[in-house]
Amino acid sequence: MKKKIVIASVLKPVDDVRAFWKFSQSIAKTNKYEVNIIGNRGKKEINEKNITSHSFPVNAGNWISRWIIRERILFKILKLKPDLLVISTHELINIAFIVKLIIRCKVVYDVQENYASNLRYINPNVFRKALASLVQIKEHFSRTFISEYWLAEECYKDELRFVRDRYRIIENKAGYHSPYDVKLNPIKMIFSGTVSTYGGVEKCLKLFYKIHEEEPETTLHIIGQVHDPNLLQWLVHQQSANENIQLTVSEKPVPHDDILFAISKANLGVISYMPNPVNRDKVPTKLYEYSRYRIPYVVQENTRWSEKGEELGGAIPMDFMNIQAQKIIDQHRNSEKLFTDSYPANETWEYESQQLLISIDQLIDQD
Repeated sequence: MKKKIVIASVLKPVDDVRAFWKFSQSIAKTNKYEVNIIGNRGKKEINEKNITSHSFPVNAGNWISRWIIRERILFKILKLKPDLLVISTHELINIAFIVKLIIRCKVVYDVQENYASNLRYINPNVFRKALASLVQIKEHFSRTFISEYWLAEECYKDELRFVRDRYRIIENKAGYHSPYDVKLNPIKMIFSGTVSTYGGVEKCLKLFYKIHEEEPETTLHIIGQVHDPNLLQWLVHQQSANENIQLTVSEKPVPHDDILFAISKANLGVISYMPNPVNRDKVPTKLYEYSRYRIPYVVQENTRWSEKGEELGGAIPMDFMNIQAQKIIDQHRNSEKLFTDSYPANETWEYESQQLLISIDQLIDQD
């Protein structure tokens, strides 16, 4: 009988790119394990060979609902009786502790964010700072029963003291995809991923308007999840004022295959995060995607992102406080010079997935 793995979250949809497209599909290909994904409702329920989903719809803004849903997740995990439980959020640390006591399975904490830092530095207030301290207490408590921490960012090994020597870095690098046949005219800009002020969507619009002045046929596609209703209203206003702006945004996560399809139609990405201690040393997933799919992209100069982007290929470093539209246009026209002949093998999801499978084999074999 195949060993059973459960990957559980509260807000992430069951077809989340990391839980399903990367983790579950990589695990399922081995034909050694049965994977069950627990999470929020996604675009579709999943019932593939060795992969099954169990969705519990929940509203991110409803804290009572989020508390109630944890109890349902607990009972579902206990019913599934996994050999390995992977939790993808600090919200399930207490649940994982109870599961560990009852069925004695191995537990992994997949650390996708520095949650305490996010709470302290993104839209900070007294409540969020207090919550950050509570999260830190829970995460340090997790050392009493967590077997291993999977880190989505290399910088977390230094930022998060609770992981110490019990971690494995499994970054969100891009999976294989045939490089797109990028046609450079007209310029088709894309802003993909979480749509927020922190993510720099307003800076992206400012960049678009500058380039649009020089190249009137330039378009911009903004695609991703937006949590702030006021920001959504502002974006709709921008779209109504300029027919070259396209919005594919939702309060719920936008399926990742839709995002990849949008990238395939674009020829200039934008990475425009607001400078913040939260993101200073992180590498966004879309940077890996743009580089591997050979889509040139504008990125803030003198940052970790621009350094990584120039290493992997495709980066057009720029100061968003002093936009030089014509310089960007010129580099874009000669973007083939921005890429190397071959993409580094150790910067792919295929490479990262081997770390994932080694960890799982070692943890389950310890039983």
